[in-house]
Amino acid sequence: MIEIVVNKNQGNQRFDRFLRKYFENAPLSVISKNIRKKNFKINDKRARNNDFIYEGDIIKMYISDENYNKWLTKTDFKPSDFDLNIIYEDDNIIIMDKDYGQLTHAASKSDYGNNLVDNMLSYLYKTDSFDQSDKIFKPAVVNRLDRNTAGLVIGAKNSESLRKLNKAMKDNVIDKYYLTLVSGRLNHDFKIDSTISKNKNRNKVKRSDDGKRILTYFKVLESSDKFSFLECKLITGRTHQIRYSLKENNTPILGDRKYGDKELNSQVRKIFGINNQILLSYKLVFPEIKGLEYLKGKEFVSDKYGNMIKLKEKLMELWGDLWLR
Repeated sequence: MIEIVVNKNQGNQRFDRFLRKYFENAPLSVISKNIRKKNFKINDKRARNNDFIYEGDIIKMYISDENYNKWLTKTDFKPSDFDLNIIYEDDNIIIMDKDYGQLTHAASKSDYGNNLVDNMLSYLYKTDSFDQSDKIFKPAVVNRLDRNTAGLVIGAKNSESLRKLNKAMKDNVIDKYYLTLVSGRLNHDFKIDSTISKNKNRNKVKRSDDGKRILTYFKVLESSDKFSFLECKLITGRTHQIRYSLKENNTPILGDRKYGDKELNSQVRKIFGINNQILLSYKLVFPEIKGLEYLKGKEFVSDKYGNMIKLKEKLMELWGDLWLR
């Protein structure tokens, strides 16, 4: 006989639903069969499917240790089990490093379980990394990246933090920095301040006098005759903001299939095997946020920063001769 005490996060739910979560590796038919055979008791009374359990209840399981361990939900999860690269985590927030090609949210039914948000939720639920007693709240991300843009995404683990972070994003007070490689020589820093609207039919944005404002500051880190390495500081946060801005500046991002140079992208794909825009959300710097004051001045950097530097160096070193072939 195995005895467990229901904890706060396990309580206030139907017994059969609890068992489905607790014994994640057991088929529903097996769970139902063992309930019918009276192999479970709640506070020394026979357990039924629709009984409710509460914090502090004692559940006795008259099953073998072998079956218990075989059916049991795994509890020693690691972020890698969920395809998550976690840069930072505390009781309020989680900062993840998204890969190129990964969706932030599901865009269709086929994307369910195969995107950053679903991986985050699975990790947080299964590792009991947030207060699950709040039945009306679900952890959420406060910024999103295009499928083919990599880098840092912030998640909120409670409703209070989500509200404060959403306001900070709306007020543009969290400093968001990107790195990118573009076509063309640039000799000085610049900014793009414009207005855009969405062209929904083409999933692109366009210049529009009555559109939403975009503002981005660009710092030239390195430049050659043909290419430039830029740091982009995002002030507003609109769809395709950096990609559109650099296209309008006649310095499109290398590999960008929507706004880039097709011939140049073909060369990037041929030489480096890259078929997406070379754009990385590489750094976040937090201001003082009421309720999250401990984050003030903290700086978080993507693990992909080193790979971006290596790519830049390889591009600057090799491209000139290869471009002439």
